[in-house]
Amino acid sequence: MTYVRAIFFCFVLLICVGLSGVSYARYDFSVHTSKIISQEERGHHQLFVPKLTVTFLKVGQGDATLIVLPNGRTILVDGGPHEAGEAIIHKLIEKRMKQLDLVVSTHPDMDHIGGLISVIQQIPVTMVLDSGKHYYSLTYHMYVKSVRKRNIPFIYAREGQFLPLDPNVSIQVLNNGKGKNGNNESSIVLKIRYKKADFLLMGDADTKTEKNIMNTYDVHADVLKVGHHGSYTSSGKDFLQKVNPQFVVISYEKGNPYGHPHRSVMKRLHRYGTQIYTTASRDIEFQTDGESIKIQNGMPLPLLK
Repeated sequence: MTYVRAIFFCFVLLICVGLSGVSYARYDFSVHTSKIISQEERGHHQLFVPKLTVTFLKVGQGDATLIVLPNGRTILVDGGPHEAGEAIIHKLIEKRMKQLDLVVSTHPDMDHIGGLISVIQQIPVTMVLDSGKHYYSLTYHMYVKSVRKRNIPFIYAREGQFLPLDPNVSIQVLNNGKGKNGNNESSIVLKIRYKKADFLLMGDADTKTEKNIMNTYDVHADVLKVGHHGSYTSSGKDFLQKVNPQFVVISYEKGNPYGHPHRSVMKRLHRYGTQIYTTASRDIEFQTDGESIKIQNGMPLPLLK
């Protein structure tokens, strides 16, 4: 009987040791799996950094800028001339953008609002921000009519106001059309800041407007969309010194009857050592995480100024 008990005791002991080994192996595997998943999640988090994308669209002799904020909200600033409307719609479809959160009409010139008519008629728009400058033209009448027909909220920009579309991005109106006589000086000017990256969109603002805003606001920008398609009426010497841009964008059509961009402006821009991009041949896309900037999906470049 004693011999049987001894055998039974040894058998139980072997089973306990075996179970203990299995339990330890499972625990060890779960620990390593947890570490692997945790590392993968951290890597994914590091790779996915919200970006601000600003694309200056090729719309012929006109202006149109598409902005995608880090939180995914979308802004279209101007729409180029009438014929650019359908092209912009196709680009929105290609980018799978089913709606626009904000459309900005910088001023009522045809080469800025003509294309907005088709866009507003065919793409859902949450809100339209207007300069407040009224203009008696067929294009302006059709633009306002299309907004009213779609029952889109239509608000006038206020100088100094911030547009709260993304809590991590500052979008400020530096100029509007209130009390202005001409269309160009009525242009909405937008300053967009995401961490260390600054964009300044000048519409068709002239040198008088440049002086007013640089005496009131911080106009430094890494990327400057120069005013009035590179006309001599904009991009004054003192203003460029204040902005001190690393990159500039000029929106125009080759062979346009206005001679844009004017030689004097190009000389000034080259003198300040800025990198110049134009929409004469293609869209120009900037993408930034707020620390560096990529152009045309190239290598990230440091923000130097």
